Amino acid sequence: MLEDDAILDPMPVLPQPRRAERRPGAWPLADLVVTESTVADLPAEGYRLEVAEGRAVVEASGPHGFRHARATLDELADANGGLVPGAVIEDAPALRRRGIIEGFYGEPWSHEERLAALRLAGRVKLNSYVYAPKDDPWHRERWRELYPADALQRLVELAREGEAHGVDVVVALHPAGSMVFADDAEHELLAAKATQLLDAGIPSVALLFDDVPMTPTNDADRERFGDDGAGVGTAHALTATRFRADVLRPRQAEAELLVVATDYAGTGASDYRTAFAAGLPDDTYVWWTGRDIVVGDITRADIDAAGEVFGDRLLLWDNFPVNDFDRGRAFLGPLVGRTADVEGSALHGAWTNPMVEFAPGCFGMAAFADWAWNPAAYDPDRAARAALRIVAGTDAAALAPLVRTLSSWPPSAPMDPALAEAADAALAGTDTAELRARLEEFVALRDLAVDREPARSLRPWLEAASDMGAAGVTALDFADDAAGRADVESALARAEAHTAKVATDVVPGFVRAVLERSPDAGMTR
Repeated sequence: MLEDDAILDPMPVLPQPRRAERRPGAWPLADLVVTESTVADLPAEGYRLEVAEGRAVVEASGPHGFRHARATLDELADANGGLVPGAVIEDAPALRRRGIIEGFYGEPWSHEERLAALRLAGRVKLNSYVYAPKDDPWHRERWRELYPADALQRLVELAREGEAHGVDVVVALHPAGSMVFADDAEHELLAAKATQLLDAGIPSVALLFDDVPMTPTNDADRERFGDDGAGVGTAHALTATRFRADVLRPRQAEAELLVVATDYAGTGASDYRTAFAAGLPDDTYVWWTGRDIVVGDITRADIDAAGEVFGDRLLLWDNFPVNDFDRGRAFLGPLVGRTADVEGSALHGAWTNPMVEFAPGCFGMAAFADWAWNPAAYDPDRAARAALRIVAGTDAAALAPLVRTLSSWPPSAPMDPALAEAADAALAGTDTAELRARLEEFVALRDLAVDREPARSLRPWLEAASDMGAAGVTALDFADDAAGRADVESALARAEAHTAKVATDVVPGFVRAVLERSPDAGMTR
């Protein structure tokens, strides 16, 4: 089933099913009679769904498949005004593991936000959430200490909520910054920490070795492993091997260990990677970020090259739409630049590392889920429309101008190419109407209610956009002799005072270009 050419008519749902055919009719979701049965010929998480004559017949491979089928019914209704259209769907994920990894630097998400992340993950068919906030002290700096009772209880609640939504909760430990790998006592402390988590009901524990020096930091490790990258790779692989044998295998014989290497970005071989890959147990999977830490595109050639280095056990840690490196940026657009060709490759899973601000990051998380489920049919524009509906709800239309102007990726790309084109047209004297319309949309964003998410968390960008729009409109008025130079300069100063960045590569330059011209030069309306 699910041949490469099985993708048929796109549906306004997220994620896009592998095979979907519309049929006549539509029925309220609440009135559908749903029957479910287990079948043996479907892949893991797979399901078949037929909606006709007021009935929904579901066949699935197991609990995850049934959950995905119900999520599809909910999504069909949400995308079609509460009605579920007639359809035949045959579906299964291209990637076995798909998830969210809270792995950024900065203020960690709140417990309530993590619970919301699990609900979103279940809705968009992600099956993993990894707890790895860099600024949680017990995750990294205080890795030797057991989690305090209250923190442990919150993690256990996350695990239970994840189970309810079909999402495995993985708690990652990051000992690499200070661990003495040659010291058996250090391995025992790591084992005790992981045992506390597993015995409390956490489904899985991962090990992270990222963002630490590529050479040993203490004499004991230098003496045992050497003083180069190969030595560090050997030490990290040994730690993973001991952890798998001493902690995971006695409790979860079939569990797979997830790890991050120190040399996690790039596609070529290195002394560290060669030693690390050679020393890992066979049932260990390795997170990798692409050709660089934050990338605009990932190709099948990149995956194949990384697979040659790490082996047939590659996982993508996608640093999209993370913004910890520039907190003034918000990335609200869809994932772009990711290959459609993943099946049969060394890539077995993919996780999105989201924004520090949880609710705004949901736009990117939802779109990422669309790609991870069905890369071959992924359409960024369709994903963006669906994500806006899912995340913004009744505020979707009002937030659309802000989401549109904050949709660029990667971070080095122009923020809003369409706005820049309109500004160029205005400066060329060919048209100001398009630019004025877009800028006035920005100005109106200040009036949007911010009493609910995601608008509440987007308030800094809403205010920045409004002031940036006002600066541009005032410049247009100045060019038409309807505003004074002082008005323009004051409006631009207000716009540039914001730390939140909206159209900062377009509007200030446009305004200054207008000011440099004679005020009676005029522009074509």
